[in-house]
Amino acid sequence: MELLPADNITNLLQSFMDVQTRRAQVIAGNIANTDTPGYVAKDLDFENYLREAAQNSQLPLAKQTNQSDSELKVVDQPSEVIGLDGNTVDMGSEMAKMAQTGTNFNFGAKMLQSRLRLLRTAIKEGR
Repeated sequence: MELLPADNITNLLQSFMDVQTRRAQVIAGNIANTDTPGYVAKDLDFENYLREAAQNSQLPLAKQTNQSDSELKVVDQPSEVIGLDGNTVDMGSEMAKMAQTGTNFNFGAKMLQSRLRLLRTAIKEGR
């Protein structure tokens, strides 16, 4: 969803926040399925996605590919703890991941806010 001007750094920050939002959804699904027998905990394989987003942000705007071309993949988490019912959700680990994801999202939001403030100042000073 393109709400902001086509700026490389702004687009990268938007992608970062989108990834954090999607990761929070996946983690919430894991937490919701804590008591589901046989449920395998999920996570996002987003390192490649962010790497592609960073590379894409370095390209000139005319050559950039659509961010939706590289999709976030939901993958099974490697599990160290498997319950008697086959469930691999570790509630403590999931809560820690949710907290980290929230922190990452807030960091991205502050960075985006600073970027927009900088752009607004540049526009005002350029008049």
